[in-house]
Amino acid sequence: MKSFKRSLEELFSDFTPPPPEITPPTPAPEAPPAPAQAPRPPEATVVPLEREMVQRAWPEIPLIGAHVRNIRSQLLGNALIILAVILWTAFLLGSATSRLQQAIAKAEHETWRWSVALEAGRTVIDLYTLVDRGILLRDQNLLITGLEGIREGIRAAGERLAESAKDLPLNDPLWADMLALKASIAGVDHWIDYAIEQAQGGDWEAIARLQAQLISSYFQEISNGITRVQQRAMERRALAATEAAMNQMLLRNILLAWGAILVLVILGVNVALLRSIAAPLERMEEAAARLAAGHLDTRVAVERADEFGRLAQAFNEMADRLQALYNELEERVQERTRALQEANYALQRRAIQLEASAEVSRSIISIFNVDELLRRAVNLIRDRFGFYHAGIFLMDETGEWAVLREATGEAGAQMKAQGHRLQVGETSMVGWTALHRRPRIALDVGEDAVHFANPLLPYTRSEMTLPLMVGGRLLGVLDVQSTEEAAFDEDDIRTLQSMADQLAIAIENARRLSETAALLEATSPIYRFSRRLSTAATVNDVADVIIDAVSETEADGCVVVEFESSDGVPEMLSYRGVWRRDREPMFQPGMRIAVTEAPLPAPMLGRIWVTEDAQRDSQMSEKARELFRATGVGALVHVPLRVGDRSVGQVVILRSTPGPFSPASLRLYEVIGDQAAVALERARLLESMRQRAEQEEALRSIADQITATFDLRTALQTTLQQLGQVLDARGGYAELGTR
Repeated sequence: MKSFKRSLEELFSDFTPPPPEITPPTPAPEAPPAPAQAPRPPEATVVPLEREMVQRAWPEIPLIGAHVRNIRSQLLGNALIILAVILWTAFLLGSATSRLQQAIAKAEHETWRWSVALEAGRTVIDLYTLVDRGILLRDQNLLITGLEGIREGIRAAGERLAESAKDLPLNDPLWADMLALKASIAGVDHWIDYAIEQAQGGDWEAIARLQAQLISSYFQEISNGITRVQQRAMERRALAATEAAMNQMLLRNILLAWGAILVLVILGVNVALLRSIAAPLERMEEAAARLAAGHLDTRVAVERADEFGRLAQAFNEMADRLQALYNELEERVQERTRALQEANYALQRRAIQLEASAEVSRSIISIFNVDELLRRAVNLIRDRFGFYHAGIFLMDETGEWAVLREATGEAGAQMKAQGHRLQVGETSMVGWTALHRRPRIALDVGEDAVHFANPLLPYTRSEMTLPLMVGGRLLGVLDVQSTEEAAFDEDDIRTLQSMADQLAIAIENARRLSETAALLEATSPIYRFSRRLSTAATVNDVADVIIDAVSETEADGCVVVEFESSDGVPEMLSYRGVWRRDREPMFQPGMRIAVTEAPLPAPMLGRIWVTEDAQRDSQMSEKARELFRATGVGALVHVPLRVGDRSVGQVVILRSTPGPFSPASLRLYEVIGDQAAVALERARLLESMRQRAEQEEALRSIADQITATFDLRTALQTTLQQLGQVLDARGGYAELGTR
């Protein structure tokens, strides 16, 4: 029935009804439409009044009579009947064939007995001929050699006679005749031994007398025995042949009789099947043809409870659904135009994510209260990215537990009130990320082995956890959850991980500011420096804040350098900020030099050190001391900018006259080294995110402009112009290949 239903669906796949009167509205171009959902089938396919009208309009298509049968049982019964007839016929044929083969084998066996007896007779004839020839030629060697050969033949013939008589009963006359023949042959064997002795002595007269007296009598006796065995064997063979002929006739009669019976049974079964199956199928085919021709009001009466009744019901349901599918044809045509829109939507989604990440970063960099920072961060992440739930776990002092510090919604508030925490380990996704310090995604939480099923979040279908890392230290874990399966991909990981890195830096900054609030209040230069540094959004802004803070001390100059590294090893020095109080600086912002050409030795770039007399310091190279004399540098403080174990830059503070720096200034310089490194790294991340967002926006704009035109030349020209602006290129060309 299912295969017939599929054939009907294939039959109607090419059916094209009249176009709808109202054209559906075109989807808005600014955002891809959601996939169209097929309308649900009507709850009542045909009301009783409509069914009555259908039957009246087409009374010539009743499905089947009022008899209710099970087609499967009927087919099985017919098959069993045919199988029983075939098996019984096969049994009779096998039995007759077996008896025929046994009769043929018996006849062949009797023929073999006859041939064995004849072979023994031929051996005795050869003996008689050999003795005559030996006596005539009087050749001793010829006679002895021939007698020994014939003796072996006679013995072999006797053994074969005994073997051929094994299957005979003791009271069988043939058995007695064959034993008598064997005894006669054995007597000839004894006579041959005597003849060999006489031949060895050369007594030819004795051999002649024996031939005349004994061989003739033995020969006659053996001939009579062979005749008797032959007669007995021929009689038995005739009986076996008669039995074989009877069995062959029986086999032929079985084939004719039971073959005719089998043909009649098959014909009867086929006639029954035609009356029970073929006629309803023809009516169903006629109904299907009318429905395919566009008569969508065609229905068939359901008057049987077997397979055809269910098939008729399925046919009616299919006809009912055709009315609903009629309205979906236009939507199916529109689905072919959505592929490009979906690709465009992917670019838009990427741009929206980058924009949301940038918005979250801008919102959290100016908040220095840890609780307010976490609350603002989780709400922005949930709202801007459209997640079901977002939470931030921070590590406790022991490092064994991840404690929930902030989460969204009522469930988050309840978990915070309960002191919700997860152990570091393989028991949850948060614990796994805290243990391995790597992101983890569960596209289907039901299939993830380490997912923690939280009863307060019952609608979670996919989850992602990301580590909050600063300088190789784990601060906590960011947990986001969605109500959709497979809601995350590799782009989401990169975007959210970048945002998590910025969030970790913001948390670290907020912690440090909270811990040193009293000291910042007491030391106003440090406090002002920290406040201004927290609002710096670019690397140049960070350099300006550092120079402004240094200019408030007794220093006469300051140089801020950013390292350009490869695999964590600095290779180039990029001057981001340069200031001198008393003269024009030698180095200008924007200059780049190799580390090998730097004034200070490379081993000294990774640590803080102070020299009160730069021109006479022995740890300086002669080249560096000459440079300091030429530029008027008397005292020097070198402050490295490090994030964890990685050097990201340096700050060189100088004074024109030799001498020590004040403790307050040195304290400020230490704070600059601690906070400026984090601010510099944060500014790098922000600039990288801004560049990626601009590139994504440019690519989306290019895609929109390409899809808005159908002219190939215009599309290529627009693409080259936009790519030239993005890549800052002066020209370009596009080449199309031909096949």
